[in-house]
Amino acid sequence: MTAASLLHALDQQLVVEMFQYAGRVFGDELQEELEALETHPSMSPVFGVPWIAYVSEFDGRPLLDSFLEDLGDSLRRQERMWLEVQRKGWLSIWEVVAVDSGRSIDLRDVLTSEERHVHEVSASKSVERHQLILARVVDAGSMSLICGMHPLALDPLEGAAVIESVRKLLRRKTAVTPDRLRDPKVAWRMLFGWSDAITRRGTPPRLQNKDGDPILLTVDRWKFDRARSGEVRARLAKIPGASPSDDNTFDFIDANDVLTGHVEITHHNLNASTNSIARADALRAQIESACEGLLRSHIRSHQDPLAQWDEMSSSPSAPPPPSSPEIDSVISKMKERHYTEWLTKPLPALNGKTPLEAARTKSGRAQLEALVKSIEMMESHLPAGERYDVRKLREALGL
Repeated sequence: MTAASLLHALDQQLVVEMFQYAGRVFGDELQEELEALETHPSMSPVFGVPWIAYVSEFDGRPLLDSFLEDLGDSLRRQERMWLEVQRKGWLSIWEVVAVDSGRSIDLRDVLTSEERHVHEVSASKSVERHQLILARVVDAGSMSLICGMHPLALDPLEGAAVIESVRKLLRRKTAVTPDRLRDPKVAWRMLFGWSDAITRRGTPPRLQNKDGDPILLTVDRWKFDRARSGEVRARLAKIPGASPSDDNTFDFIDANDVLTGHVEITHHNLNASTNSIARADALRAQIESACEGLLRSHIRSHQDPLAQWDEMSSSPSAPPPPSSPEIDSVISKMKERHYTEWLTKPLPALNGKTPLEAARTKSGRAQLEALVKSIEMMESHLPAGERYDVRKLREALGL
């Protein structure tokens, strides 16, 4: 067994002994604490039992203190040393900075700004960069371990409200000392916030464009006789709002100077991309009316960002949907336009500010950071050809 495995085994043994001790000495209080924990969604013994041992207070003091006072003399030196190490650990919200699957995780405490390289086999197989975990991290010499972790991680946007709630309780917007987080009141605030975020997952955020339509990336495709491509281009150019970018591409701009669609001609194909069904239907009607008698074999496809995110998150090993260089090119250009528009769009997640407006204040930049990290996570789950380079957003926002 590795040194980390030996310490985990020792901790599990002592946590069970402390739990049994609490049952004998603080029976009613223990039952109340267990019932309080069980009301939280996805609670598990892996998180709940260490919580009892190292976070809960009984009769006004930490269980660990009472246990050592009553039974400390019967413990081996190694066991007492480990419990002293546990005294210095703390529960917090940690951002996953890097993952070596099956080996370790690099973490950053978002409340204290402490950083740790944690030896962790199990969790390192399920978490990913930018996710937030609720966990107790313990330093044993030069080694750091996770001793109690909530079974569900949050993405940066979900966790932003939890972090803000804890900071309000601490009355501190900047980094705090680990000692502040050892207060059970602070730990409970983290857990309540975590549970609320998990519950809200049942009602995912509604993405919409400037028309108020739900975001649904939509591509309409037609074929035409290649010999008549010049005529197709000429008719497209006459559609109101059509703005040619070059010989083979047209942007469609409405009366409010908003980009509503994009058309690209490749060989004998015409591809029209929009970000909602309403815009797709309107553009399709214009194209088919203008190019009557020239187009055939219409096909429409959709890509729902939220649905794809949910599918990839629940089944990370599922094979990606079929793609092609042509489809990748259309999706890539669609995303470029979508995120260019996104920069100037008021967002509920930013309290009604646009990303560019939010970037001007310290609090707005913190909200933006969570939002952009969530986008990075979503894009990382897509096939390589469909990913948007989120560094462009960071550069535009100065993040």
